[in-house]
Parts: sequence; structure tokens; C-alpha cells
Amino acid sequence: MNPLLLDPPETTETLRLVLRRYQPGDAPAYFAMLERNREHLRDFMPPAMESVHSPLDAELLIRQFMVEWQARNLFIFGIWEKESRQYVGEAYLANADWSIPCIELGYFIARDWTRRGFAVEAARALLALAFEHLRVVRVELQCAADNPASAQVAERCGFRLEGRHRNRARHKDGPLVDRLWYGLLREEWTKPSAAVVEGPSRT
Repeated sequence: MNPLLLDPPETTETLRLVLRRYQPGDAPAYFAMLERNREHLRDFMPPAMESVHSPLDAELLIRQFMVEWQARNLFIFGIWEKESRQYVGEAYLANADWSIPCIELGYFIARDWTRRGFAVEAARALLALAFEHLRVVRVELQCAADNPASAQVAERCGFRLEGRHRNRARHKDGPLVDRLWYGLLREEWTKPSAAVVEGPSRT
């Protein structure tokens, strides 16, 4: 499969959320969220995210996300809550192996919006996109063994625990922790009964 021929939708909606490809102008909301959630997200932030210290840094990172999308290397969506129109988190599909094809699912929800089921709702939306539009046969998910909330998201979405890698991750303050690896095959995936509203693709 040549991923450059894929045209996934750039927006998708659930009952309560809008997931949209980042675009120029999203930096103020992204930076404000990051400033409020540095401690909450500390162990999960990649170096590129840690390096954001100003709205300009945020805008540059978002532009990089756009480049990665264009190259079909990273499909990253901001998450907005419909009723309030507040930016509440992020979900992405990354690290694809197009020879299979398979891809990895990830997400985070800002601290003030946790415990509302938003991560499950967003994850299910991207599973639909992965299986229906990217035509993968497998989606993977990984999380630290001491992150039961993320493991619960995986299990509620139908993923199967496939392995536990001992001392495979390190917290920012030093301790090692096991890493859980989950997988979901196309034939195991249950298509959502509620319709997902998708927007057009521009690329």
C-alpha cells in the first residue's frame, strides 16, 4: 500500500466531540492547554512537545504536524468538546507499517476534562478512521503498566493485551516501569452503531 494515495477525512465527530486535523491558528489553544497540563502530561510528553515554551513554539509544532500529515507519517487530531467548543485533548495514528498495514493509536485528555469518557470516545472514532479509511488490518496501542486509565481505554475499545515488557519505560523522575502492548485486528473491531460524521479531506 502506498500511503500517499490515502485521503483520510480531516474531521470526524462523535456524540460529544469534534476531532479535527490541526491547522494554523490553533496554537493559542494548544499552548494554553499545555501550560495548564505540564505536570499532568509530564511522563507522556515527547521531546517536541516538551520544547514548546511560547505560542510561537506551539505554532511551529502544529505546522510540523501538518507536514507529517501531508507525508502520511502522522495523523494527529485536536479534540474539541462540542457544547463548550473547548479544546480538550489530542488523539493520533502514528508509527505505521504500511507493508502489513498496521498503525498505532495514541491519545491524551487535558486534566480538567478527564473522567468523562472522552478518551474512549475519541479512540473509537480514530479506530473507525484507521480501519475504514486507512484500510489497516491491525491497530496497536501501548501504555505504561502503572497507567490504569489508559489500559482501561484500550480494553473498553476492544483491544487485547498481547504482552507486558518489563522495565520498558522510564518515568521522567527516574523509576522504570513495565509497558503494556495491546492489539486490535480488523475482524475483532466492532463498528460503532452511532453514525460518525466525517469532514472532507483536503489532501
